[in-house]
Amino acid sequence: MTLKGISTAELQAELSRRQKSARSLTARRERIQNELRAIENELALLGGARRPLAAPVAPVPRGPRARNKQSLADALASAVSIGSVVSPAEVAERVRQAGYASGARTFGMMVATALAKDRRWKRLSRGQYERIA
Repeated sequence: MTLKGISTAELQAELSRRQKSARSLTARRERIQNELRAIENELALLGGARRPLAAPVAPVPRGPRARNKQSLADALASAVSIGSVVSPAEVAERVRQAGYASGARTFGMMVATALAKDRRWKRLSRGQYERIA
């Protein structure tokens, strides 16, 4: 249904319903927060560890983003000759040895995804890819 097919009264009714739902959820959140504060106080009396209700998470410090002359897919293709069968881990190691820079913790997963998406590669079996073009 488009907005053209909805009357103003129906729109106002929907807005009212949503506002009521938001008020209900806000009240529920406040009740739960009060209950958590009571539990925290009880734990403190018993000598349990006390932690803030919503501890802020410190951002992970990052270094500068690595810049490469070619994309990961192109670097993978240039590191392996046509007809070779390799695993994502092998290709990742070859690319890094060839000078591709990446600070990603999940570089191996990035390589596996790039191999699966690139038409220059054919998946033979689990963890085995052949360079076809």
